[in-house]
Amino acid sequence: MSSQAGHETTKATEEAPKPAPPVICGGIASVRPVNEEDLKVWDMYKDHSEKKLQEQFHVPKTYQLKPTQVSTQVVAGQNYFFKVQLPDKKYATVRVYHVPWQKDTHGKVEQVAVSEKLLDCPTEKFDHF
Repeated sequence: MSSQAGHETTKATEEAPKPAPPVICGGIASVRPVNEEDLKVWDMYKDHSEKKLQEQFHVPKTYQLKPTQVSTQVVAGQNYFFKVQLPDKKYATVRVYHVPWQKDTHGKVEQVAVSEKLLDCPTEKFDHF
């Protein structure tokens, strides 16, 4: 506050919104909720992702697996790190390597990997592998 000729004024304390962090090749983006575009990628690799999760963590085939969060990494294509809820309130990380311009790689089992580490809560930090 300042005083001029007996009048007090206050400065505005509004802060400008912070800009989004820049995308860095090889850098891993922040975790965010899964959107429609992410689900399109997930669906391309869903069968292989589900099979690997079921085998690795003994998930019943009747349990519906779906990603709850995602983090991406720009490489020679894009890595999608999907956090997937499992039974018993556990979470697994599935990495899908997707190269949009190489249609012959879409949906291939080689593009999918599952982390060995299980997460205990939805806010626990991702395992980027």
